[in-house]
Amino acid sequence: MNCEVTRRWLDAYLDGELELTQQLDLEAHLSTCSTCKNAGEEAVKFDSLVRVNMPVYKAPPELKARIQALLGKESGSQL
Repeated sequence: MNCEVTRRWLDAYLDGELELTQQLDLEAHLSTCSTCKNAGEEAVKFDSLVRVNMPVYKAPPELKARIQALLGKESGSQL
């Protein structure tokens, strides 16, 4: 594993999307490369900052009811 591959895989790693062997290789690289380790820590901080500050919108109850009704009709037609 090298720094270029680590930079390409870092987001997937942080999202838990890597295969086990890729994850282990990346973690081994992060344990020996302070530059990549710092990049990973900064990515985690940025992700947390975005998640804490992003607005959350709740769908109106009418929309939820319409979607559930449509899903009920759709599942009924498949039987």
